[in-house]
Amino acid sequence: MLQLAQTVLALYGLLLIAGGLVGKLKSDSSVSLAAGGISGLVALYAWWTGRTDPATGLLIGLMLALLLTGISLSRFIRTRKLMPAGVLLIASIVTAGLMSYTRNLLGITGSG
Repeated sequence: MLQLAQTVLALYGLLLIAGGLVGKLKSDSSVSLAAGGISGLVALYAWWTGRTDPATGLLIGLMLALLLTGISLSRFIRTRKLMPAGVLLIASIVTAGLMSYTRNLLGITGSG
């Protein structure tokens, strides 16, 4: 289960970076590029950290996914558009759920 969670976290990071690039290319949005890039790098950092310290890596990934769930939910409610807010909302909920489930499965509580 830990390997699955770490793989999903890495893919989530790559999805965030790709989303930022698409936002820049389609809408010339530097904010999208910066937000996607930074968020993606944080997710990849969580994946990298989780290779040697799973508790910390999963916690960073969980916190990022929860933050992006809130942001994307707000945008989805406002715009009612599946792209990009709905897709990010779904990906963030799945990632947060998997990070939380894996932490609980491994008996990780608190900050690690």
